[in-house]
Amino acid sequence: MIRIGAIGAGGIFHAHYQAIRELTSECQLVAVFDQNPEALRPLQEHGIPTTADEADFWNFSMDAVIVSVPNRYHRRYVEQAASRHLAVLTEKPMASTLSDAAAMVEAVSRAGVVHLIGFVNRYRPQVRQLKILIDRGQLGDLYGYREVSSGARLTNPSIGWEWRMDPALSGGGASTDFGSHTVDMATWLVGPLASLDVRLATFVSREGKLPANDDMAVFSGRFASGALFSAVDSRVGPGIYRIEVYGAQGYAELNIHPEASLKVVSYRSENPMSVPDAPSGPDNPFVAQMHHFVTSVITGKLAEPNLETAYEVERHIADARAGAR
Repeated sequence: MIRIGAIGAGGIFHAHYQAIRELTSECQLVAVFDQNPEALRPLQEHGIPTTADEADFWNFSMDAVIVSVPNRYHRRYVEQAASRHLAVLTEKPMASTLSDAAAMVEAVSRAGVVHLIGFVNRYRPQVRQLKILIDRGQLGDLYGYREVSSGARLTNPSIGWEWRMDPALSGGGASTDFGSHTVDMATWLVGPLASLDVRLATFVSREGKLPANDDMAVFSGRFASGALFSAVDSRVGPGIYRIEVYGAQGYAELNIHPEASLKVVSYRSENPMSVPDAPSGPDNPFVAQMHHFVTSVITGKLAEPNLETAYEVERHIADARAGAR
């Protein structure tokens, strides 16, 4: 039984918590730390040990921790967990700066602990089916990859100002919050990027001021294979997540939001294509991710995608942002 502690009791924590509850034969939540006592109150009502004292948290007997606090603080808690030889599941984006991301990789590598980044979209059934389709070469040589990802939550006037709008806490805006998923998915499905550029813009004021990071990012680039890459990541728009892959023999379209679906189209009738069966495993991506993490902790085997993978994603985005127009 893997004993898990959680750092941060905000929105994304609850997805991890529900995943742990689905895997009661594999793991249990033994402690939750958050500096805000109000965030801990609902957990206390369910008998979950909680603390608003950081030093007290590290006194709990744990095998692993989940880090789900604002990006700026990821380094602090990853380094502390690694120094105690605890496995780490860190939410994305990996950090608010590339130097912090590098320090996190150094910490877990030096300690030799299992580490996983929360690129949860990899575990969705339709995404796994698309991965199989591409890896089998059924689409032929790949010519192009396009993604659209947006969410309007942060433009809701009732939400107000959030930490994700503050570059001191989050780093970039849509380019890192959405973009970290985007770049990971593209490189996992198609292969390494040879070049990446981005245009950034901020449009929507909150509480009478514009955030200092971006509402919208338009990426373009080229994979090492020669295939073209493009993506729009936006805090302005409805909840959409769509991927299109253009190959020499066929086309695939993946929709995750608002409804999950995967369709494939062959260019020639003599070469029919069909959606492959998904690998076995939980349909809920957070449950699948937690199972993968726990299994890696039990076996001591390298987890993937890990912080080294996440660092390469951060590096691509940081380089693109540095030359943003």
